[in-house]
Amino acid sequence: MKVLLALHGYPPELVGGTEKACQDLARGLAAQGVEVVVVAGSMQHEGGFRTSEASEEVPGAKPIRIVRIHRADLFFDHWQKSTSALVAGEFQRILRVEKPDLVHVHHWIRLTRDLVYRAALEAIPSVVTLHDLWTSCLITFRVRPDTGKFCEATLGPLPCLDCAALVPPRTPWVSRENLFMAVAQHKGDLVRELSLAGAVIVPSRAHGEAVTRFLDMSDEDLRLRVVPHGRELALRARTPLPSPRRLGKLVLGAWGHVHPLKGQDRILAAMRRSRFPEKIQLHIAGGEPFAPFAEKVHAQAEGLDVHFHGPFEADRLDEHPVTNVHAMVSGTRAHESWGLVLDEAVVLRLPLLLPDIPAFAERLEEGVEALFYASMERCEGEKEEAGVAALARLFDLLLEEPERLGTLRSRLPAARDFLTSIGRHVELSREIYDQVLERGAPPAPALDWWWDRMQMENERNWDESLGNTSPEESGFA
Repeated sequence: MKVLLALHGYPPELVGGTEKACQDLARGLAAQGVEVVVVAGSMQHEGGFRTSEASEEVPGAKPIRIVRIHRADLFFDHWQKSTSALVAGEFQRILRVEKPDLVHVHHWIRLTRDLVYRAALEAIPSVVTLHDLWTSCLITFRVRPDTGKFCEATLGPLPCLDCAALVPPRTPWVSRENLFMAVAQHKGDLVRELSLAGAVIVPSRAHGEAVTRFLDMSDEDLRLRVVPHGRELALRARTPLPSPRRLGKLVLGAWGHVHPLKGQDRILAAMRRSRFPEKIQLHIAGGEPFAPFAEKVHAQAEGLDVHFHGPFEADRLDEHPVTNVHAMVSGTRAHESWGLVLDEAVVLRLPLLLPDIPAFAERLEEGVEALFYASMERCEGEKEEAGVAALARLFDLLLEEPERLGTLRSRLPAARDFLTSIGRHVELSREIYDQVLERGAPPAPALDWWWDRMQMENERNWDESLGNTSPEESGFA
């Protein structure tokens, strides 16, 4: 079997949750004798539109071949650039040369939003894995830039256009009417991708239901299959700290990028809201990719017992100060599809304080295996303050009844039951591949002769128009 994996980036150039999950799958497939080719996007745009090739060695198996497609147009992560005729044409050329039995799409951004359709034109069946909410949101994460709240709106011109315009570059040269049509085409293409896919894999049932709802689709429209992410963690369980009563403090850890989506500011606000802020110590670990937010968080931490540790290595968390704590706490604003930090905390045997995000609640039993607080977007009146207050009450509860920490730790699921091994993830994926291959490629509507030419002309005009737009008009000043 030969499988082509497609996604927005691949290690070592780009390393994130999706990229690492795809790399683990690629290595696992190769180890089982599957020939693997990866087609990835890239942030290396110098040198014009081009492709580059590399390989990754897998012990005892055929190397993984990696073909990177380098776009050179401006702001190719922007939603209005989510289709690229140049990428689509190159992708089809690669398919004709490589002749894979199956295409597995993990992401479209930096490539083009019609990968499944292009594979179908070449009579190749596809599988899709939805790692996030990009298919249902023009700015990816469904968190409004103006309010910081999670958005429950169905993807469409209203309210999505006004929200997306808050993220530069703005495009004042595109008429309102054309923007409405662009959103309709964007959504239509992605709905077509998911409809043409032989299977749509999601890490949790909650994530699949969210995407279905936000795209205004039905369960019958999608062939949803839940396959948990594969994870191998060789972390040692942390030795419990002395009780907060004996230590005089409740010590908490939060790890992940310091970013508005991860909500470190919410945790700090809850500390201040607590009746005993002087008895709470917080350790924060993670890179700071968004300087304005990092500055806000550092300023917010002044006067509190907060320690910033900077970037960390996940495979060394068992010796990091951020996990030498009574409990792990999350303030995430993202509609998490899985929650890698849950894996890490459970293996480390750390009690968890979590927002009641559906995917989290699907994985851990509330009040038994973890303590949940009302996530801010769900609080009455949609006021974030109510959620901050709910988290503060959890802090106070653990200070007043510290024995709950031991109870939570004792009820954590065993790591072997909570985690899905990479090998098992590969097995489940291959079972789906076999079923999709048996059904064969779906029929696809023919590509109009003028479509790619029109898209290339639109892309050229977009870049020229942006170059003629002032920083003030485009939102950069």
